[in-house]
Amino acid sequence: MEAMNPTPTQEPNRMSVPFPTPFDVLALLGIFFVSQIGVMLFASLVLLATGQGLADLTPEARGGYLALTTLLSLAIAAGAFLWYRYVRGGKWLSMGLAWRRFRPMLLLWAFVMMSTAGVLLEPLYELMPMLHQDVGRGLWSIVAVVVIAPVFEEFICRGFLFGSLRERYGTTRAVLFSSLFFGILHLQPVAVINAFVMGVVLAVVYAMTRTLWAPILLHAANNALAYLLIVAGCSEMRFSELFGGERWLYLLFYGATLCLFAWSVWSLWQMVPRKAPMQASSDKNEGSM
Repeated sequence: MEAMNPTPTQEPNRMSVPFPTPFDVLALLGIFFVSQIGVMLFASLVLLATGQGLADLTPEARGGYLALTTLLSLAIAAGAFLWYRYVRGGKWLSMGLAWRRFRPMLLLWAFVMMSTAGVLLEPLYELMPMLHQDVGRGLWSIVAVVVIAPVFEEFICRGFLFGSLRERYGTTRAVLFSSLFFGILHLQPVAVINAFVMGVVLAVVYAMTRTLWAPILLHAANNALAYLLIVAGCSEMRFSELFGGERWLYLLFYGATLCLFAWSVWSLWQMVPRKAPMQASSDKNEGSM
């Protein structure tokens, strides 16, 4: 008589459709904005309870307000994203926090590429409303802009979203869609375009280095430069205005910037690892960052 082998029990998947789908990306976008709006409403009610408004705060106090609301909203969004992925049955992806394959020259050329791209896109920006930002002043303002925002936004957009999209759709689509997601988070038209371009560079650098520290440092450097321009009162100034009526000087500057941008792209391309066909094929859908 044959022995009766018990049928092994299998834990059913929480969801049959693999994570993430386009609907999941939209849901994550909604989660992000709900967390932002919720924290801002709560902070506004607290201010009203004290008999103050945001406009009544000193620049230093607005910096502290920005640091606190940024930390709370991004931390809530990050936690909600992880919970949502768990509910949807998404598997854990290593985001890469080691310093392996960390190359300072790669970060340098990526920073040059992001900076020059902003100059090259200026004719497009001139067709849009000016970008208005109030980040306050002081130490807490710097912490919010240069530390809190880069760390949490890179965790969300590169570590979490890019890694998840890359696992299912491949690197190219993951770069584009995660960068579009990153751009939409910034709402204002100029900021959306600038963040999208910046997101493409950060995602490519992340894919090349496989460490989240690389895009975090680049993001922090970009925000530090933007903060310095805001403090100096130059954030709303166009490069075309620096040359007055001398159009030819601006065109010369634009052409030089274009050459520098092309050089940075070429330099980054030279740093892309050249893999054998078999190895490249096996790494196409690699989930570990």
